[in-house]
Amino acid sequence: MIYDTIAAISTPNGTGALSIIRVSGKDIIKIIDKILKKKNFESKKMYYGWIYDNDEKVDEVTWVYHKSPNSYTGEEMLEIFGHGGKLITYKVYKTILKNGARPAVEGEFSKRAVLNGKMDLIKAESINDVIHANTEYALKASFKQLSENLSKKINNIKEKLLNVAARIEVEMDYPDDFEEDNYDLEKKLISIKEDSEKILKNSDNGIIAVQGLKVTIVGKPNSGKSTLLNALLKKDRAIVTDIPGTTRDTIEESLNIKGIYLKIIDTAGIRETKDIVEKIGVEKSKKSIDESDLILFVVDGTNKISKEDKEIYEYIQKKNKKRIILINKKDDVNFKEDLLNKFNKEIVLKISAKNQNVSELEDKIYEMYYKDLDIKDPTLITERQKYTFEEALENINSAIKGISQEIPNDIIMYDIKNSIKKIMELTGEDYTEELLNKMFSNFCVGK
Repeated sequence: MIYDTIAAISTPNGTGALSIIRVSGKDIIKIIDKILKKKNFESKKMYYGWIYDNDEKVDEVTWVYHKSPNSYTGEEMLEIFGHGGKLITYKVYKTILKNGARPAVEGEFSKRAVLNGKMDLIKAESINDVIHANTEYALKASFKQLSENLSKKINNIKEKLLNVAARIEVEMDYPDDFEEDNYDLEKKLISIKEDSEKILKNSDNGIIAVQGLKVTIVGKPNSGKSTLLNALLKKDRAIVTDIPGTTRDTIEESLNIKGIYLKIIDTAGIRETKDIVEKIGVEKSKKSIDESDLILFVVDGTNKISKEDKEIYEYIQKKNKKRIILINKKDDVNFKEDLLNKFNKEIVLKISAKNQNVSELEDKIYEMYYKDLDIKDPTLITERQKYTFEEALENINSAIKGISQEIPNDIIMYDIKNSIKKIMELTGEDYTEELLNKMFSNFCVGK
């Protein structure tokens, strides 16, 4: 299928001044001959003419031909710039399909670029993140990875590992011919380890900047969690009643607080219950805590700290997550000021979710994260990138440990090869079809 010709409308659906249609594959010359009726043309030059369906004029366009391999995909490519109406754009697109192309799927142009060596997976992901950036922080982090070429640093680590592997191979294959020199294998690997740790250092912040800060609202039933979600969203998203246990499943939303992108989850109240459905909701609430970056623990400020409050707080403490304790209902006449002193060495704020009095909370979230999310140096910005590179580093550490324990070189070699394999998986040199399909499925059609 990689050898066929694909086409896609690359501009958003709607009425505009221009539409862009991209075509890539082996049949580009034939398609130009059939629909543009042009035989002599050069790469990278813009031409003017008409799109034809047989002898019928379809649209007046300009177009550019890109000769392989000097194109985005590395294949023969054609880009057509026509009028921006929905009907006229579709007619041009349909004419292209009639004359030798098939519809492209999500991310197929970028996927071909990776397979043809025009870019690696890291660059492809950063391009997609630039397109989907929700905030300035996300855009800056994505551009840092794209423009300052993190791939070069990672490939440099791979080359150093390959050199180490080659040295060990020669030493194992020709031990009698190998002369003593000043080559320090452990020192070389420690240097590679340090370079790798620099790349990983700010990756958590890079992921949060681009993918969003995972925030979970927790508390016992009827403490005001859903009301808080509605207050932050500035709209009624969650059902709010005085009946404990109204929220029986997690509710997920996203919002922007002063440029920080939040993926926020309102959870079912955590308590002991015999209700099967509510019990499932409680388990999902605990899972959300485990996967979050920040916990908002809501306490009912009109009542004393209960056994349920204590149990939830202890659970959060065990997970060692960043957290903010929110004493809710501060505008109620029964509000207990002394609750502010019940959580030592914690960030504690009093709020009124019902009256949407949450500006102090918004300020605190911004204060906690704005410096970290202002990415200065290119870093890893997806969990796939981070976890894959961490596995590469684990193998490097294992090799260093093996040398210190005088483990044989063939065992050391096993760790080094695994590290190289993980780096190649990260950049896309060693891939599975499943990985590529999953990655490019969230790209735009035509990109």
